[in-house]
Amino acid sequence: MIVNFKIRNILSIRSEQCLSFEPTSDTFKTEEYCYEVKENVKLLKIGIIYGANASGKTNIVEALAFFRELMTKSSTDKTEELDFEPFLLDNTSKNEKSFMEMNFYLKEERYNLKIEFDKKRIYSEVLSFYPGTQPAILYDRQYDPVEDKANVVFGGKLELSKEDKNIISGNAINNQSVLAAFGKSNVAASRLNIVYEYFTKGISNTLSPNVSFSAYTQKHLDNDKNGELKKFLVKFLKASDFNIENIEIKKEEIAITPEMEKMLQIIPTSEDIKNDVLKKGTIINSELYFIHKTGIGEFSLPEGYESSGTMRFMGLGILLEQLLLQGKIIPIDEVESSLHYELLSYFIKLFLLNSKKASQLILTTHDLNLLNEDFIRRDTIWFTEKDDDNGETKLIRLSSLGLHKNLSPYNAYRQGKLVKLPFLGSLFLDIEEEE
Repeated sequence: MIVNFKIRNILSIRSEQCLSFEPTSDTFKTEEYCYEVKENVKLLKIGIIYGANASGKTNIVEALAFFRELMTKSSTDKTEELDFEPFLLDNTSKNEKSFMEMNFYLKEERYNLKIEFDKKRIYSEVLSFYPGTQPAILYDRQYDPVEDKANVVFGGKLELSKEDKNIISGNAINNQSVLAAFGKSNVAASRLNIVYEYFTKGISNTLSPNVSFSAYTQKHLDNDKNGELKKFLVKFLKASDFNIENIEIKKEEIAITPEMEKMLQIIPTSEDIKNDVLKKGTIINSELYFIHKTGIGEFSLPEGYESSGTMRFMGLGILLEQLLLQGKIIPIDEVESSLHYELLSYFIKLFLLNSKKASQLILTTHDLNLLNEDFIRRDTIWFTEKDDDNGETKLIRLSSLGLHKNLSPYNAYRQGKLVKLPFLGSLFLDIEEEE
């Protein structure tokens, strides 16, 4: 689980900002909101980020996604630039290094991973853990400008042979992290395995508002060999009053027509895949169907007849199953998209009350109704706002703003007492045509 995540000079974030899951001294609903990662150490299960349009809330989860990518993505070309943008609204930041750091717990032990980089190379990367009160270095990578390469020093607690260490070091090219280099190296198992697995499997890709939930759902149901996910989704949709009794995937084999062949030729995929499809002469068309129960019987409707809200909520059901049963960290951008507020509230409550795993949910949202709920804990709420002087994103925790416990965060936010609200201009526009 994440303790905190720090970001500097990435996208709209210039000065260092920190998203923390360490609970405050607030005792409100501790059992529902906190998970004990080790004896006497509890972390929050959820972080909810509010912000006006263009205030940078999406950039927080995008930075997390990029951090995950840095730790897992392999590269073969050390001249390839890293796929991110530094802060661009001043004259200096684009020439300065960017920085990210995460503190997290794995198997009751605390880890710290920090990395400094620009678009061309990684300058430093240090991974340590806490076997006791003091940290122990697992590896320390520093850039050597004379040799134009990374020097990696491994700590004594990392039980790898000299040969294995040399293999990892050799794969740690300028634009590839040591952890990603480990992931592509044929070396013995070590403590790095659980760290690498944490980034590849423990932290999910961000669910964005424009995800195709049809393809997303079909992919997961196709991999649902024992049918447990399908049972979970049907139960989830029934409990949410969607009047859905069952879900089916109907597949049909269709012969490839000349028109389809022309379409296939322009699809951006490998020639081998195209040739295999054309050789077979058919494609499989699959479609989701939903079984609705009415007073006069059951009726099967294709996915095209379902609302975007139904499809999105079903996608959230897949994520909920992962949160409850697998122990995942899942970021969702604009979670309220296409959803009625009551469904959003229900989804969050289901997670908080039923989660017994080391799972965390990171949400960005515009929906202020959550601020008016009596079940929301204040140290889980964050706001993003743009600095008036330089346009950089600031990340502010609700619990740090000194709002009295008897005052409504919803009303205080609407009145501009917590963070600055967008300034909207005159309703009258000068639209006269020039002669």
